[in-house]
Amino acid sequence: MAHVHSIGEPENKSEAKAIRRLAESLPKDYYLFHNFELTTGSGLPYEYDLAVLGDYALWHVEVKGYRGMIKGTRHQWEFENGGITPSPIPLANKKSKILASLLRKKDRRLNDVWVDTAVLLTDDRAKVRLHDEQAGRVITLDQAVAHFTDRSKLPVQTDDISRLQDPVAEVLLGQSPKRPITQIGLYDVVERISQRTERTVFLANHRYIKTDARTVLKVYHFDVYAKEDERQSQIEAIFHDSDAMRMLGAHPNVIQTGDMFAWGTHQFVLPTEYIEQGRPLRTALDMEQIEKKRDFGVKVRGLMGAARGLRHAHKNNIIHRDVRPMNVVVAPGPDPTHPIVKLVNFDLALIKGPFGDKRPRHFFERLHPAYTAPEMYDDPEGVDVRADIYSLGIAFYELLTSERPYDDVRELDGETPLDRERLLHELSAPGSMDEMDAPEEAVEIIVKMCRQDREQRYADMTEVLDDLSILAE
Repeated sequence: MAHVHSIGEPENKSEAKAIRRLAESLPKDYYLFHNFELTTGSGLPYEYDLAVLGDYALWHVEVKGYRGMIKGTRHQWEFENGGITPSPIPLANKKSKILASLLRKKDRRLNDVWVDTAVLLTDDRAKVRLHDEQAGRVITLDQAVAHFTDRSKLPVQTDDISRLQDPVAEVLLGQSPKRPITQIGLYDVVERISQRTERTVFLANHRYIKTDARTVLKVYHFDVYAKEDERQSQIEAIFHDSDAMRMLGAHPNVIQTGDMFAWGTHQFVLPTEYIEQGRPLRTALDMEQIEKKRDFGVKVRGLMGAARGLRHAHKNNIIHRDVRPMNVVVAPGPDPTHPIVKLVNFDLALIKGPFGDKRPRHFFERLHPAYTAPEMYDDPEGVDVRADIYSLGIAFYELLTSERPYDDVRELDGETPLDRERLLHELSAPGSMDEMDAPEEAVEIIVKMCRQDREQRYADMTEVLDDLSILAE
């Protein structure tokens, strides 16, 4: 997938379609710059739809949404409905020359960058029949990738310009495309924590607030080039977590968030509570040598923290639906035997009530089949609190054995395959950090939490906490 630099917003559906298709199809070392303006030495501004920067050339691309058969000459084009318009090729060539001139003035090395012209037709039914020696500059979306990646289609022989991509981008952007992000709104960025397709997470400090200034910023991306209904669906999915958090309010075992704010043309930022030394339970499980130092009581009390957060959510008509070690943050507490535990990521939560809850985008693809309750795949809107109880039980099993009982709940035939013997051995072996007085009771709690038939599980999280509290003593 190519790198996209959004300088301005697409002015119409044709431009958005072109940018999206090229971004998805061009090689990852290509750059797209769209909707920018360049000014000549005399101060005359020219608007550019799109520029494609590849390994051997820079293309200035005029995007047109013309439909049907187009006939014409070097001077004018005629459409099926009888309409006539001047050929866009001469003006496009002029703008390409202006772009090439600005590159040379900026940096002498950019003399080696060949700037070519393309007129891109985005309508699937568009066809051309031109009596013009430059007709090869007119391409359709189906031809675009081959046109921009086949070096032989250029009118001249060019050298590899990949080393010059940064200075070219500086002319178009006003800055290097690799310049690190240092500020997001009123926050100064400390470091990038993680990055996925749909969001990037930063650690930052508020510029003016001095109390609890350190904040985690979740930057959500949506596709500004998508169709209006698709774009709206993406934005609603981004705000789903915030909808759930507003219903939850404050609780010591639920992460706190601020109000989402817009940043740039296609991003929203969610300020999130920073937990000192906090890390996902998933990370702690992967660092087995650390987990071995924690006894059974500490683990149970940590699990009870997650259970209390879930009970609070359930009382406020929220079913998390994505309880797993990655969505539970743990940190050392003032009392080493009582860790800090916070539930995070309510992106897939079921919000019950009068709001007409919609299923989040790509819901089933985002579920983790090793932790998801079996009924979730049949009727995700019909699940209740027992779905979260099941997922928490699987996490409890993994916390004690360092392994999940299976990889995919959809492949199970019969009861959840918990290794009772292994659990009993871990909980009763002399000298084990997990040794306890009543290992059979602990095993039965996990088994009851993880029943395939939800009618055989605990009825609610209060029942789970009552039994866990006995184990924690």
